[in-house]
Amino acid sequence: MINDLESIDWASMGHAYGPADDVPQWLHDMALPDAEVRERAFSNFHGAAHHQGDVYPCTVASLPFLFTMADSLSTPDRASVVALIVSIGREAVDRDGLGSVWIGPDGQESTAYQDAAALIRGRGEAFVGYARDVDARVRGASIAGLGLFLDDAEQAVGVLRDRLDAENGITERLLLVRTMGDLALRLPAARVPVRAWFDILADGVAVDADVRLAALVQRARCVPEFIDDTTVPTAIGLLRRITPIPRPEESMEEDEDEGRGPSGPCTCTAEAGPDPGVPGHVAAAFADLARRGRVHAPTTSLLVTFHEALDARVEDRTALLCEQLRSPDAATRYDAIDVADGLITSWRGDHTLLVRLIAECLLQCDSYTSAAAAEVLGSLGRSPCRTGPGSPRRPRRHPPHRARARCVGEPARRAAPPDMSSAASTAWARPHTSPSPGSRPCSLSPVVGETPGDGTSPSTWRSSTPASPS
Repeated sequence: MINDLESIDWASMGHAYGPADDVPQWLHDMALPDAEVRERAFSNFHGAAHHQGDVYPCTVASLPFLFTMADSLSTPDRASVVALIVSIGREAVDRDGLGSVWIGPDGQESTAYQDAAALIRGRGEAFVGYARDVDARVRGASIAGLGLFLDDAEQAVGVLRDRLDAENGITERLLLVRTMGDLALRLPAARVPVRAWFDILADGVAVDADVRLAALVQRARCVPEFIDDTTVPTAIGLLRRITPIPRPEESMEEDEDEGRGPSGPCTCTAEAGPDPGVPGHVAAAFADLARRGRVHAPTTSLLVTFHEALDARVEDRTALLCEQLRSPDAATRYDAIDVADGLITSWRGDHTLLVRLIAECLLQCDSYTSAAAAEVLGSLGRSPCRTGPGSPRRPRRHPPHRARARCVGEPARRAAPPDMSSAASTAWARPHTSPSPGSRPCSLSPVVGETPGDGTSPSTWRSSTPASPS
């Protein structure tokens, strides 16, 4: 079918940057054996024909060709094709509401979202095959599609149950349970069997801890009234069982860091420096943009969902965050910093303990985590205390690379975190407000020089041994 690309009048359609006559070349290049050419084709398609999640008529016209590539075993990167279809379908389904009117690039009303949703749902059976594919990457990319595009609740529940028994990776298992929750929220006919399945998994002593935690969270998400005083303590116990455990020699090093005692020079592997032709502060700014929204621990998205389900239960959320911030796993601690910031700046309460735990993330040999912690502490200290209802949530005013330059360049301040006393005092009475959509603003500052070359990044965090999930 890829040979039929020229039979479509692509130039009559548009995408984010003009006429869509370049789309057929991108589709053609996605099937080529050259990995660099394929990567460029996917990037161009995402950036124009699926720009920021938008769906255009040219996006809809591309779907039959994408399905053909996904179905063909000769396609070099079928997983990326399936992931692209799922991404298009997710946006289409989310915006395919009754009475929805969308305006296309030409200023006219567009039915692209409705058309894409109908086309992908019509091919829903394809995702059953993808979920059973021999390629693990294809299976992983297709899981979300089972909850989005299958309209037969009994079939979807059965496929997801089978896949959970067959998959071994923690990421895939958590995604399968998440998808079951999506299915229950989308299809009323699925709610009773899904709820019964969550009960079996969450309460099953013989079930692996990662699956039990996922089921407990999804049950809380789908049936909030089921949350009680035992929910969070049970979740914390399960989280401890699946958290990677540092080796003994690493624990001793961390104890030295916590005591702020001398630990010698940093032995982290240095990361590649920026392009010599790019100013340091510009390179740091782009590196910061690349970090925005990055998830480092496989349990993070699950725990974020748990916080959303707990909502106004501030004490429960604080207890959960304390566990995350004290975790022996560096990735878990890093991801918890932003969640803690959101709780502190969105709900009233005594958040002093959370502020202190964030301060303990200022590790001498991990400037990547220190940057995020210093940014939150500094912004809390500068932010006035608001007690009136409806006050807007405070955006971060400085990107992490600026905080990183500050905390790395001034090691003498490690014993006294920036604005710690002020941050602690401002952490008491925060109003409940809804987080504003969109990313936080990013500004450049002449204070920032070259990116610190201590080499600390997620890729150089200490290796760890996973705890037994059973």
